[in-house]
Amino acid sequence: MALSMNPLAPNGSGRRFTMLGGIALVLFISSLPQGAEWIPFRVSETESLNLVPPSAQSVYGEAPVVDPEVELMVKDGMGAMGIGDLPEARRAFVSVLQRQPEHMIALVNLGWIAQREKAWPEAEAYLKRAQRHSLDNASVWLALGLVYLEQSRIDRAVAAFAQVAALDPDNARGHRMFGLALGRKGWYLGAEAELRRSLELEPNDPGAHFNLAVIYLQRQPVALELARRHYHRAVDLGSAPDSAIESLLTSPVEGADAVKTSAVRR
Repeated sequence: MALSMNPLAPNGSGRRFTMLGGIALVLFISSLPQGAEWIPFRVSETESLNLVPPSAQSVYGEAPVVDPEVELMVKDGMGAMGIGDLPEARRAFVSVLQRQPEHMIALVNLGWIAQREKAWPEAEAYLKRAQRHSLDNASVWLALGLVYLEQSRIDRAVAAFAQVAALDPDNARGHRMFGLALGRKGWYLGAEAELRRSLELEPNDPGAHFNLAVIYLQRQPVALELARRHYHRAVDLGSAPDSAIESLLTSPVEGADAVKTSAVRR
């Protein structure tokens, strides 16, 4: 499935987050998988590519003053992003900020562009500017949490995703990312609760099923049937198979050391 290059279209659709694929970014802290301790958590590569900005009403409290020239610049920026021309998109959105320094769509899109280019300080700076103008906006907190997660700043990611869950309790993606961050901290009970809440809201989310399978492989004793159920559901929904998990699900898992996590897949 093709990756969207138009993640922040100014369509006023509110706090909606879409996952378009099951491609994983992988971080190995050691070499060979030796049991459940080497089964990493996953977050889709496209998590950060599909954030939809808040509506003008939710950002400003009332409809902002419309400047036709600024709106044309925004349209140009979105068009450039639609064809993958990030330098041109950046130029357009910077021009928007020169006219309207608090323009939320420009700020969040510039944060996204910087994130895609792995320019983490720049991404964080733009998103924090957006946050100052809309402190209670869940979509901005989610984008900021992803920037922290990409840098393995897990404590800050946990705090940001906790804000998403508090501000937008029905946001399935927010709960999943909160659970993922908690899992990376080793706080498995909290991680399980958040992932289960995510699935209550979005039952066909392969990432939540996969990460719950990992959680159940951490239990002592291992919850093998629950792990099996969620792993196979994740694969059925499009998640990439994992040979280490499949090996554990088809052979006995022995000893407490086999269920300690020391590596994560983001």
